[in-house]
Amino acid sequence: ARTVRARRVPMATFAQTLTGIVRDARKKEGERKHQAQKWLTHESKLLDEGVDAFKRRCMRAAEEERCEASVSFEVLTRDISRFPTRVVTDSTHLVDDWGDGAAAWWYYAHRGTMTAWTPGTPVMFAELLESMMPKFLEKVNELGFNKCLRIAGTWKVVASWQPPGGKGGDGGGGAEPAPKRSRND
Repeated sequence: ARTVRARRVPMATFAQTLTGIVRDARKKEGERKHQAQKWLTHESKLLDEGVDAFKRRCMRAAEEERCEASVSFEVLTRDISRFPTRVVTDSTHLVDDWGDGAAAWWYYAHRGTMTAWTPGTPVMFAELLESMMPKFLEKVNELGFNKCLRIAGTWKVVASWQPPGGKGGDGGGGAEPAPKRSRND
């Protein structure tokens, strides 16, 4: 009676299985990082368009002989083509349409790439705006305003510039001096 031995197929060791899991996880994270970069590129274009809209509002203020403009970032986004739109659901403003972007792109860019995006997960519109606001302020601050800041607790950005004849201005050029202020102003 002859015993027939089954041929052993080499099985992966537990450590080799773990190595495969790490390799797959790194590949997925790399794909997520690529999606995050797509959002950052897209976001930069949206913000550039937002800065252009901000500049138009400031030009309008200057044409009205003002040296300051207060503009809502949220209102500016309505002038940006293909900016993500919102819908009100149960009194909450949620992102409805991502325009030329994707929710997953935004998620990976702003919440990290370690955890996978779950399609259909709602994103609050305020969270989207808040994630973009610091970069918007950074870009607007590069325009050379005397003062440019966000009003705390709002989407408003206030920028001011030098009046004609003021320090660093055009040297007067026939402009009338600014009225004197009392000590109580």
